[in-house]
Amino acid sequence: MLKAVRKMPASDAMSDEASLAARLKRGEPAAAQEFFDLYSARIHRFIAHALGPGNDADAEDILQDTFMALAEALPFFRGQSSLFTFACAIAHRKTISFIRARARRSELLKDHTLEAVRAIIDQPDDHALKDAMATLSAEHREILILKYVEDMAVAEIAAVLALSEHAIESRLARARKALIKALD
Repeated sequence: MLKAVRKMPASDAMSDEASLAARLKRGEPAAAQEFFDLYSARIHRFIAHALGPGNDADAEDILQDTFMALAEALPFFRGQSSLFTFACAIAHRKTISFIRARARRSELLKDHTLEAVRAIIDQPDDHALKDAMATLSAEHREILILKYVEDMAVAEIAAVLALSEHAIESRLARARKALIKALD
C-alpha cells in the first residue's frame, strides 16, 4: 500500500535545508553523505516507480547519474524549491531520457510488459493496488507517486516536472481515473 512520508515542521525544515544547501555548495563531504542518507531512498523509489517493475538495476544507475548531475547543478540551485524537489527534477529528466532511449531501441514496451506479467505471476499475494499501479503508464505512475507517496504539493510536482500547476492537476485527474479503471 502507498504510504505518505511525514514531514518536519516547515521552519525547522527550511533552516536545516538552507544549511545543508550551503554546506553542499561548499563541497563538504559530510553534507553530501547527509543529503544522500536523507533523500536517496525516496529518489530511488521515485525512479523505480517511473520505470515500472523489474528495473531495479536501471533505477540504481539512474540514481547514481542523478546524484552526479546534482553535484554539477548545485551552483545553480537558488533555493526557490526544496533540495528534494531540485533533485527530483533532475531524476525526472534522467529517467525520461532513459525511457526515451529505450523506446528508440524498441525495447521499452516488450520489457515492461514482460516484467509486469512476471511481477503479477511471481507474487500472487500482492495487493490489487500494486498490480493496478504496474499497469499504468509511466507518466501516471510518476505523478501518483509524487503526490501520494512523496506527499508533494501540486506546486512542487509542477517544479519537478517543469509543467504548470494546471497541467499537473489535469494529469493527476487522468492518473486517478486510470488507477480506478485498473482497480476495476
